Amino acid sequence: MPLSIARCLSLLFTVSAFLFTTPFASAQLALGDDLRLDIAGGVQPRASVGVEQNAMDETRYGFGLRRARIQARVLYRDLGGVEYDVEGGSGMIESVDLFAFANLTSRVQARVGYFPVAQPAGGILTPYFLIDAVDRAAIDERWLAGTLGGDGRDLGADVTYRGGRTTLSLAVHNGFGTFQRGTNNFREGISGPDVVNGAETPGLAVSSVVIYEPGRGVEVGLYGGYNGANPDRTDRGEGGRDYTSGGAHVYWGASPGSQPVRLKLDAIVLRYDDDGDGAQDQAGLSAFGAVRVFGHGEAFARAERYWNDVDRAGDDFLTAGLSYSPSAARGAPYHRARLTLAYHFRASDVLDQAHLVVLQGQLAF
Repeated sequence: MPLSIARCLSLLFTVSAFLFTTPFASAQLALGDDLRLDIAGGVQPRASVGVEQNAMDETRYGFGLRRARIQARVLYRDLGGVEYDVEGGSGMIESVDLFAFANLTSRVQARVGYFPVAQPAGGILTPYFLIDAVDRAAIDERWLAGTLGGDGRDLGADVTYRGGRTTLSLAVHNGFGTFQRGTNNFREGISGPDVVNGAETPGLAVSSVVIYEPGRGVEVGLYGGYNGANPDRTDRGEGGRDYTSGGAHVYWGASPGSQPVRLKLDAIVLRYDDDGDGAQDQAGLSAFGAVRVFGHGEAFARAERYWNDVDRAGDDFLTAGLSYSPSAARGAPYHRARLTLAYHFRASDVLDQAHLVVLQGQLAF
């Protein structure tokens, strides 16, 4: 391993070990008798080595920030408010979420704006600081890439019910998965000569999810959705395609560090409508397991299969590694401070075989 990367890994470990001794908590600021500002966020420094086994046997070394995120939420009493999240991991400040929300009852909340809509549980519905390894499961990343995009967010509105052990959510959204209203279903007004200008959007998207927690760390869920907007990222040469997708999961210990042994199963299916070349089916399966080690750490492994087309090619993924939480050792939540070392392997019917080793720190407040 080149000296520069060894120094990067050593620096990441030293800085993380120093910072992890500092307690972190979200900040609250009173803006008046009726208003309150809540600020939270997190940072994930990362060092990595990736190898792609092709004719060139390419190797790439990297060091940077996977995420550097700030969440600001203004609340009006307990009735609702506005949330704005920004990301600065690339060195540029970029919008992540921007939405207004209203607490219709103690159990029902409505949102409108740009936010993570209902989707498979392993997608963006799992917050970045609760990811099991250093990245989401590969099948979830593939599903996102072929539907809403990697951000897993869209412009729309949803209603969510949380009562007892059950969560239900229904979203109606543009279906393009972008923040650019001009390329979506949004229309400025009727004063101009063309009220249907812009990208062709023959329909909207509807997504729903139901999650039930019977107790003892068990969680089961179902997702279903239909996108009738012909989003550009579904195009394979004949224009965008509508698609129907579904997912299911069974978790025993959903969050890192939550219990001594954790098991998680995820399944995803995706069907693109016929664009003249026939319908296309994709599917994915993921199995994850973790055991507690060193008192406040975890050893984990995940095996996955994603079929690009159910009757043809597919990819296999393997992830294994260790994580340790200095914050848990001090009695704080596991996700507050975490150091994770993970190895990833990919074998594919069409892509090059690849290996990736990642060392990632995490501070969440």
